[in-house]
Amino acid sequence: MGFANGKIAAFFLSRRARWALWIPVAVGVGAGGYFSLRAEPPAWTGALCLALLLAFLAPFYSNKKALLAWLPVFLAALGFAAAQLRAHAVAAPVLKYATPATVFQGRVLSVERQPEGFRFVLGDITPQWIRYSWGKRYAMPAAARLTSRLHQPPPEAGATVRVKARLLPLPPPVLPSAYDFQRMAWFSGFGATGYALGPVGTVSPARGGRYLLAGLRAAIYRHITAAIPNRDAAAVTAGILIGQRGAISQRAWNDIRLSGLAHLLAVAGLHTGVVTGWIFFFTRLLLAAIPYVALRWPVKKIAAAFSIPAALFYLGLVGAPLPAARAVIMVCAVMAAIIMDRDPFSLRLLALAATVILLLRPESLAGASFQMSFAAVTVLIAFYEGTRGWWSGLYQDRRWFMRAALFVLASMATTAAATLGTAPYALYHFLSVPLLAGFIANLIAVPIAVFIVLPVGVCACLLIPFGLDAVPFKIVGGGVKMILAVAAMTARMPFAAVHAASWPLSLLIVITFGGLWTCIWQGRARWFGLLPVLLAVCLIPFAPRADVLVSTRGALFAVRAADGKLWISPGRGDRFVRREWALREGGATPSPPVSCDAHACFYKARGHLVAFVKTQSALAEDCKKAGVVISAFVIPPASCTAPLVIDKKKLRRTGATALYFMPGGGIAAHSVFAARGRRLWTPRVYR
Repeated sequence: MGFANGKIAAFFLSRRARWALWIPVAVGVGAGGYFSLRAEPPAWTGALCLALLLAFLAPFYSNKKALLAWLPVFLAALGFAAAQLRAHAVAAPVLKYATPATVFQGRVLSVERQPEGFRFVLGDITPQWIRYSWGKRYAMPAAARLTSRLHQPPPEAGATVRVKARLLPLPPPVLPSAYDFQRMAWFSGFGATGYALGPVGTVSPARGGRYLLAGLRAAIYRHITAAIPNRDAAAVTAGILIGQRGAISQRAWNDIRLSGLAHLLAVAGLHTGVVTGWIFFFTRLLLAAIPYVALRWPVKKIAAAFSIPAALFYLGLVGAPLPAARAVIMVCAVMAAIIMDRDPFSLRLLALAATVILLLRPESLAGASFQMSFAAVTVLIAFYEGTRGWWSGLYQDRRWFMRAALFVLASMATTAAATLGTAPYALYHFLSVPLLAGFIANLIAVPIAVFIVLPVGVCACLLIPFGLDAVPFKIVGGGVKMILAVAAMTARMPFAAVHAASWPLSLLIVITFGGLWTCIWQGRARWFGLLPVLLAVCLIPFAPRADVLVSTRGALFAVRAADGKLWISPGRGDRFVRREWALREGGATPSPPVSCDAHACFYKARGHLVAFVKTQSALAEDCKKAGVVISAFVIPPASCTAPLVIDKKKLRRTGATALYFMPGGGIAAHSVFAARGRRLWTPRVYR
């Protein structure tokens, strides 16, 4: 069957108006391909691929069939090249060894308040070199993220400070499939973490206009905390208005997360849309109230033009997080469409925003923020695109109380659609999805945020120079207290959320492409996209679970109990690793499935005996009995004849390791460094 006569070809040709919506998908495939490599390709790889593809453009240009085959390959190569260029552009030294306590001086690049103390990024660090006890000197990173738990006012962004601190290398993932903090830090521009051992002293204040918005953000935060005495209410208010949510207590944050209200603290489309929408509305209202202006000037277009710089200013004020950047790109496109008398609401705007972000910040593709933000908006636009006529028919010529009921119904539908769209990504990254609790909480809390917190909060910020902000901020604080009360109530409801253990990225990719097929195409064929989604969802509970986990240091291990939960070896160290293991592997059990003595612990499952050796004296005997020997010290190769030996020396080469006992009797070992390969952001660090 010819190209033009085939049913598949006819389907795609009849929907050529939707082809452009797949542009960010192709770019994302290329960027994702770069990040999935196990070895860093030569720096010229992306540029060479683009050059070769451009060279083939001339012969393909006159042939539409060939051009259609060439275009997605070119877009994927463009995404690959953008990711590679970005990875090399942000390259900076990374700390390999923990430093001794040292007095460091540098410039504060950013500050984030915490429930106890504050966290800040220190750049332009001096001294630039540290000599270690073994006689070698190593370069310090260009920036480091430090935590101070002392009760002192945090320094201003841009100020030069001096602090006695200890710097630590960036920790690798706690499991082969866990969150990659090293990659995040690489693209965020800092090469070490650490903690302050003394007060942070200011050497010189911030100068110049580079940190003007950061200073404005800090001033607004001070006014918020002065007007709202409740610490959690003040912290949530700061999170909603200016994106400063670090000071929220753990209990309040857990309530917000479990109730499905965390999106209120991620400055994104809701915040940007409400702020610019109110500015657009009041500007248009003010101009329309002047008869001369209303009769002679295009009031709507003027209000739209005024909203664009307002949206850009708001983006800078909140620190330009990724969801806000996506929202501002879309808002600017919407306002430009209003100015040019075009339809401002379509998936094309979302495709434009996604393409721009993927080309400028391709590393965001792997983050929960990008995935959940675009998933929610994609599902919402597709949902209302398909049901717009039905909603319009219901709304027309209805009395006020019917319109109010329809507004509530639309709010419920919006909440359900957004929850459905973000559910796979929330389950993958955070291992839980709010159910009825999230539905009820959003139905109550979102109107409070839209009609009270955000508009009154913006007015309060504008009234700060006149000293009239206290009352509006108190009103905002009252609204936030209602949101916190809703979160606390719904988070404790029975079956408030669905929880799951970690599951493979491949299933998330299948769900994503199935969802994109359903949302982008139109007609009956779109529903074929639900088949891979349902198949992947059904496979999630059957994802393989590791039988044995070993930490990077080897001092912490965990084994799978008969009930499917982990038993984690006791101790006080590696608290973060313990928490992550329990969260990602289906919870922890207090009942030990191991037998221990003073020299070793033994674990037996599926015909395998694993020995966790504590002392050198027990090594020879344990190596004869066990098929797997694990220790936190170095085992000489000739001293142990066990088939599989994992010791301190090996763990330094492999990182944290997960062992899977296969049905046929074999053992599969998955390690962090093998899963990630050798990339720019995967240094071998020694903590």
